[in-house]
This record gives sequence, C-alpha cells and structure tokens, in this order.
Amino acid sequence: MKFFLFTLIVCCSSLLVSGQRNCATNEYWQSQLNNDPALRLRYNQIENAAKLRPFVSKKEQDAGVADMPVITIPVVIHILYNTPAQNITDAQVLSQLNILNNDFRKQNADTAQIPLAFASFAADCSIQFELAKTDPEGRATTGIVRKRTDRLSWQQDDKMKFSASDGNDAWDSRYYLNIWVCNLTKSLLGYATFPGASPEKDGVVIRTDVFGLSGNNNTAYNKGRTTTHEVGHWLNLKHLWGDTDCGDDGVDDTPPQKTYNSGCPSFPQITANSCNPLSSGDMFMNFMDFSDDACLHMFTPGQKQKIHDLFAVSAPRESLLHSAALSKPWNTSASPEPQPTDASPRLSIFPNPASSVITLRFNDEEQTAPGTYRIYDATGRSVLEGNNTAGRMVSINTLKAGIYLIKLQRSGQVLTAKFVKQ
Repeated sequence: MKFFLFTLIVCCSSLLVSGQRNCATNEYWQSQLNNDPALRLRYNQIENAAKLRPFVSKKEQDAGVADMPVITIPVVIHILYNTPAQNITDAQVLSQLNILNNDFRKQNADTAQIPLAFASFAADCSIQFELAKTDPEGRATTGIVRKRTDRLSWQQDDKMKFSASDGNDAWDSRYYLNIWVCNLTKSLLGYATFPGASPEKDGVVIRTDVFGLSGNNNTAYNKGRTTTHEVGHWLNLKHLWGDTDCGDDGVDDTPPQKTYNSGCPSFPQITANSCNPLSSGDMFMNFMDFSDDACLHMFTPGQKQKIHDLFAVSAPRESLLHSAALSKPWNTSASPEPQPTDASPRLSIFPNPASSVITLRFNDEEQTAPGTYRIYDATGRSVLEGNNTAGRMVSINTLKAGIYLIKLQRSGQVLTAKFVKQ
C-alpha cells in the first residue's frame, strides 16, 4: 500500500477505562508541522523516495529481504525519575533491549501464536539494538543515563528531551537512538519521532511502567511491546490503517484495515464495514496495530524493506551505520564533568537549541562571558574556534545540525557546555 501522510510522530495512549491504545498526538504534530515547514518538506521527500521503489511480488520480496545484512543500532536510555520506583533497574532496561532484539529478529517465542494465514508473512527485520559503549565525547558509558527530576509527570511536548526543562538532552541522534523513559501522564504510553525530525528531538519516549518486564504491573502492556511499537515508528512504520478509515501504511503486504484493533481479538478479526476483502481479516497481531502486548507477534517483509530503506546511502538513518558508539572509548583520560554547585563557575548557552548564533553566559548572568572558545562535534573533532569578547555573540552558521561541545578559556578557567545546532 502506498499512502501519503504528513503525520510524522505517533503517540499511543492507554485509556485505563477501556484498556485500549489510541493515537493522541495529531494536534501536537500538526502544530509542529505548522511551525516548521522544513520538517514537512523533509519527510515528504523521504516518503516520495520510498514511493519510487517499484512493486515486487511477495516471492521476490521474500528473496530480496532475506539477503539484507543485520544492522545494529546503538541505544542510549535516558531515565528521568522523581521517585525511587521510577528509577528503574539496569535489569529492567536489559529486559527491554532483549524484547526489542527478539521482536525485530523474529526470535520472540510467541510467533507460534500467529494464525496460519499470516505465518508466512512474519519476517526477521535484521535489526538489532545494543546499549552504547561510548558517549558523544568519547568516554566509556553503560548506555544508561539517570537523572532525578522535580517534575511529577510529563506530556507529549518534548520537554523531557531538554535539560533546560528538567529533562535530559539527546545524544547526537545521527549516531544514537535516544529513548527517554519517564513518568508520562497516565493517558499516554509513549510516542516517537519519524525520520526527518529535528535532531535534538529525534527518538522515542516511553512511560516508565510499560518499559521492559521487571516491576511492570500493567497487565495489558506488560511485555515491552509499547517500545517495539514506538521504535517501529522511529524506523518509519505507520499504523496499519494509515491513521484514517481504510487508510494506507505505505507497505504492500499488510492487508487494508478500516481502523485499529484493541484487546486480544480472535482470528479471523473482520471489522464491520471493513475495507479488507480477505477472509483472514485484519493482521491484528502485527506490532503496528493497537492490540494488547500479549497479542502482538510480527512484522512483515514489506515493513522490513521500508525499515532498511532508511539505511541506504544518503538516507535519513544511514549515519547510524557509521556510529562510533559501539567502538572502544577513545577519550580514556577524561571523566564526566562534575555537576556544578550554585557557587561553581559554569558556562551556559542562550538560546539552546540555536540556529545561527549563540551567546555565552557566565553563571547565567546576562552579560556575555569573554574568552577564547573552541567547539567540538560529537566525534570530538574541533570544528570552530575564536575569541569571544564581551558583548559579542558566536556565529554557528557554518555548523551542521547536531549536538556540540564548546570549551571556553576564561581567566585561567576552562568552562564547557553543550548546545544543539538546529
């Protein structure tokens, strides 16, 4: 199926009364598109490129995707917690990574529950996930970042993605899949960006109590499939019904579907006034439907193809193939900067994110902090340097979009800060 949607970010919400997932971010994303025409254009180009791929039969498709190499995606988990219970364990994080790897590699045990009519459509997506070993500054990391926050809950407004709003800044999304785990409002399970999103927002957000297996008391969403579903969106997979009645998800081998399914349907699931002419009914066990975790089991070869299109030369996720995040740390002499106290000298950037110029402030004072500066990219390479005299701003027009570290030498001190170039 080929379908034009400008909806780039999808959020799944759990209505606790009815126990079903629902899309809850149409208004949010429309406002994003209205405020950023370049974002709309970027994703339109991505979708147009996918549309130009010629149709192939299932037999040809199966043969083609079978030869695709396995792609390993580096992951960083940002855990934002207000209470000790929200500070989930490493074991819970690892359980979720294991679920992702099983689901995307067709190694999940519940593939045995796929109805015979759909069993031949289940695909190993040849995508796997690994916690980062090296952070953007070249230091060793576990791939898990923890931060206590004063916020009691979060919404789908991306504030968890910025330290300035008590969240945590993304690691360079060209080279990492950022996953934020936080106490989302109870009507919201999680949401994800699609390819083409602003680099400082690119990633996946998951509610704490549906992430992984350990300590999960939500019976409908206790198998980690919310993360599988949202990572599917991050990899450019849409809902099966295309987010409109009898819509299109841009995949050839998923049957047309009137709307979402919920709970655990019985096979065959044939919706009233369905646009699906097949006696097998809806593919309700596909990870991109809204069924309960226990009833989601598969991706298809067509979905696999759409995922792998993202990693072609110059495609939106190709840079992940060149990430150093899983390599041996090269910044072995450095250690993470200690968190400053109120009395400590510190450098801040305004605005952050920024598109053309930044102002360097000392201890958040209004006046610019004078000194000699040097800016480094995510690989640790020096990309810009100069003198910042009082009252002057630093131009970053020559920098590409991404996350940068700036070091300012001032009165015998070396101060550092991160900023995002839009």
